Amino acid sequence: MNNRAVNISSLVILLSLVSFIAEACLYYLINYHWVSILFAVLFSVGLSHFCLESSLNYGYSFLHAAFMVTITFIFSTVIYLIQPNQWIHYDFSMVVLVLVNWITPFIYCNIRDMMDRGPRFDGFHLFFQRMSILFIVFFLFVVVKQYFLTPITPPYQELPFGAHNFVPMMTTASYIEFAINSHTSLFPLFCYIAEMIALGVPIGFFVRIYGAKLPFFLRLAIYAGIPIILELLQELTGRGWGDIDDVTMSLLGVLIGVILFYLLNGLSQSVSNREYMMSRNQTSNYFS
Repeated sequence: MNNRAVNISSLVILLSLVSFIAEACLYYLINYHWVSILFAVLFSVGLSHFCLESSLNYGYSFLHAAFMVTITFIFSTVIYLIQPNQWIHYDFSMVVLVLVNWITPFIYCNIRDMMDRGPRFDGFHLFFQRMSILFIVFFLFVVVKQYFLTPITPPYQELPFGAHNFVPMMTTASYIEFAINSHTSLFPLFCYIAEMIALGVPIGFFVRIYGAKLPFFLRLAIYAGIPIILELLQELTGRGWGDIDDVTMSLLGVLIGVILFYLLNGLSQSVSNREYMMSRNQTSNYFS
């Protein structure tokens, strides 16, 4: 590694640290936590642009993303563990803050890769693989927490006598009917549904990306198998509440993830005239 690379790496880490300090201060000082999130987006776009223009490859963008995701994840975990705390409160915006620090450079670099018409920038595929590994590692932490450590559960009660529901969405529909008739807020249910769907989106997206060369029915089995296995593990370990409705919501998230891939693929074909994640010198259809 030459002196220029060392200097750029040091500068990226220093600027990322400044960004984290600013995000933490904004989170602590301002009650409207979206301000901290907005700052993270703007700073991340600017720093990603600087990284790409100064080095002509995507490596420093990954360095920035890895540093920010790791340090904000540690920060949010510490705040979560010391609750209740009168000075700083943990809420869902901390999860969004971690996600924003990953997804902003990811989206920016995807756009730049699609828009670039020449060989000026290189290393996008390595960047994508590293960003995927970074996301999957932290996503596994989230899955373990949400399924087994502090399991998320719906706002309605489990069926009596250990009974199980085998009709998709029947229990959820019954609760919605009950809530409407009793004028009970449906907001907790909607939050629960949104969280279960969100947990399925990365499964669909990354299985479609990295399982592109697998037979269709094998991919289909993986799509369905992961949510089912997670629910069965909940049932076997007695953690959470294994239910067919959870599987259905997760599968909806998986479907959204697959659709997201096809949207990106269509956008890549329209903008750069090549399949998504296909190298510029590649002539075969990577996703056939």
